[in-house]
Amino acid sequence: MRGYAALSVLAFHACALSWDTIATGMAPVVVFFALSGFLLARSLDRDPDPFTFVRHRLFRLLPAAIATVLLLALAHQSFGFYMGSSPPSFDPLNVILNAVLIKSDINGVMWSLTVECVAVPVILMSHALLRRYGTTAVWILVAILVALSFWGPYVHLLDGATNLAPLYAFVVGLLMQSSGTVLTDASQSRLRPSLATVVACAAFAVMFIVAFRKQTAVTIAFETLCASVLICLAAGPRTLAVLRPFDLDVVRFYGRISYSFYLLHMIGLALAARLLPFDQQSVVRAAILFAAGVLITTPAAWLMWRFVEVPFIEVGRRRMVTKPA
Repeated sequence: MRGYAALSVLAFHACALSWDTIATGMAPVVVFFALSGFLLARSLDRDPDPFTFVRHRLFRLLPAAIATVLLLALAHQSFGFYMGSSPPSFDPLNVILNAVLIKSDINGVMWSLTVECVAVPVILMSHALLRRYGTTAVWILVAILVALSFWGPYVHLLDGATNLAPLYAFVVGLLMQSSGTVLTDASQSRLRPSLATVVACAAFAVMFIVAFRKQTAVTIAFETLCASVLICLAAGPRTLAVLRPFDLDVVRFYGRISYSFYLLHMIGLALAARLLPFDQQSVVRAAILFAAGVLITTPAAWLMWRFVEVPFIEVGRRRMVTKPA
């Protein structure tokens, strides 16, 4: 699912660079958020220590983000390269704020990582509520966050492009896992294969339709619902034929490098746009831009995954051992 989400984000942005569209690529980001909540719930079930959890998140998110911002700062200093309609500030303070995910004006897509940082305490609180009071308390929290997603001052609380409206997708993903294998197993065991296939196809169709609408609190709610349905079906004990494309080796590859791919894909698209021989708006241009963006971004993302993500994830997983005096 991460692999398809990463490629979908690039496809949305390739279209946005090729003609005027109200689609923003929010749907794949919501999928990322719900998946993160689902997987982080598993991590907390194994080890609920908040310090360990925060350390893992820091080593998971920050190294690749820092590398991306430093790469863009170097590219601007050396070649005047920047993304967007006007150059952002590359003053040392602004570079640092972008690198630690407080701001995202140097690489606009990193707004979602700021939301991931905000989600860390929310996920910890949700998991604690779940362990102490059960699912009802967490669903109440989801209801509060959904209600807040309709309120502009909350949505844009962090300024810039950062959008807090889909924050609750993390909590819904957590509930999909921590409510038990009850949801993931029951989602398939209570459904005949034919009905489960219909449900999966409906979730895909609804997500596709709302993804090309103007992104509002309502469309984000539908995207979260559809992502949750697909996660439950994919995590269940039976593999549905309609979900087998998730198991393709090439898709799993993009799933592994999806974080670095997401960080770098706008750089790949910006370079591809400069290389294209024509600039008129058309579907053909979007298709060529998508293909070129994938070709440029994929090797760069693999290198960052292999030499930045993997080593720092391993460092974050090492237990702090104090040697006796």
